[in-house]
Order: sequence, then structure tokens, then C-alpha cells
Amino acid sequence: MKNIQYFEQILKIPVEGTEDQRKIILQKQESVCFLLSLTLENRNDDDLRRRIISSGIVEQFLFIFTTKKLDQITRAYTEAFFHLTNNTSNEIKLLIFSKKPFPGLQRLLDHTEYLIVSDAIATFINILYAGANSTPETGPNPHFETVKSCWGIEKIFDLFQKTTNQYQKNRATLCIGLIFRAREISDLTMRKEIINHLKTLITDTDTWVKSTAKYCLTGLSHNAVNKAEIETGGFVIPK
Repeated sequence: MKNIQYFEQILKIPVEGTEDQRKIILQKQESVCFLLSLTLENRNDDDLRRRIISSGIVEQFLFIFTTKKLDQITRAYTEAFFHLTNNTSNEIKLLIFSKKPFPGLQRLLDHTEYLIVSDAIATFINILYAGANSTPETGPNPHFETVKSCWGIEKIFDLFQKTTNQYQKNRATLCIGLIFRAREISDLTMRKEIINHLKTLITDTDTWVKSTAKYCLTGLSHNAVNKAEIETGGFVIPK
């Protein structure tokens, strides 16, 4: 993929000037995002993603997510960023984590466009999973404090409670399950609602959702309080 540095320069341009000038800048930035998505979707290429990360493109996306008015952030941006974290190794996801993506991602959860919210929560999962997979499965998720520090846990649980979109609800549940691996979910309401929903996902028709729910429940069960809640009603985590 050529012109990675050019893409970074386009994303760096402030959306300023007359209405026509702003429109032209936004169109250029969206075109860059579409090209990135087209290139990265369903493509497992860590070398390419390393080049993109080293170019500064990730920082430009995160600057946009944290500073732009939400109504100026279109799906072109969030979909491209999602594809950077998807179909790739834990190493790449941890490189992206090192750029501090959670404040920008949690801000996107307030967006009025449901596909943008879906991109944000799916990207959260990809990065949280990398943290979980890179550390012993009986220990806490190393990303816990980082998510907590930007009020990400509360925002994700708020999404879980309010959304009527099943994709978002399921992924918000899985996010919290990953965040609290081997750590007590101290909020009683959160503990009951998240664990109960995870238990329903064990029989989900989506194979990935089902296996991830099992992974989350197993991780949560390494804490005695969570384990007791999981076992309510005689529930047993499938082998």
C-alpha cells in the first residue's frame, strides 16, 4: 500500500475555512478512510498495519475521535479504525493500545449513529481481547485500570442498559466480561445483569459470541464473588 504518509497528512488537516472548504477537506479525509477500509477489511497483514501505525495515522484518528464534534465524525472514520484492529495479531492490537485509544472510543459511544457506536464497541473488544490473551488467563486484564480511568466501564455498562441493538448489547456485555477477568464486579446491579446476559450467550447462534461468552465467564469465575453469581440456579460453565 503506497501513500501511507499522504493519508496521515490528509487526516491531519484541520476542518476549517468556509463551508465549501470544510466540505472539501471532509471529503478528502473520508476518501482516505474508505481506501484504508477497503485495503484492510478481511486482510491479515501485520506488516502493513505496522507501517500504518508507525506513520502516525492512529494518532490522527484518535485526535479526531477526542476533539471533533460528534456530528462531524462519520462512519468512514470509525470503520477504518475498526479494521486496523480486526483480523490481526495481539501484537498489533497492543501497539494500538499503546496509543491510548480508550478515551476516544468511549466518547464515540455517545454518537447518535448506531453503526459508529457498533464500530466503537467492537474495537474496544478487539483491544481488550489482546490484553487478555497476552497475560495468564487466571489473572486480571492488564487494561482494567486504563479503561476505568476514562470512565469507560460506566459508559460501556450504560450502553448495555440503554441500547435496543442486540449487536451492541452483546458486545458491551463481552467487553465488561473481559475487563473484569479474575476481578470482582463490585457493583451488584452490574454483576447480576452482565453475568446473567453472558449466561444467555452461551447458547447464542453466533459461534464467536458463544465462545467469547464462555471465555468471559471462565475468566470471571476466577473471582469467588463472581463465581457464586455465575453458579446461581445451578449454572455450570460448559467445558
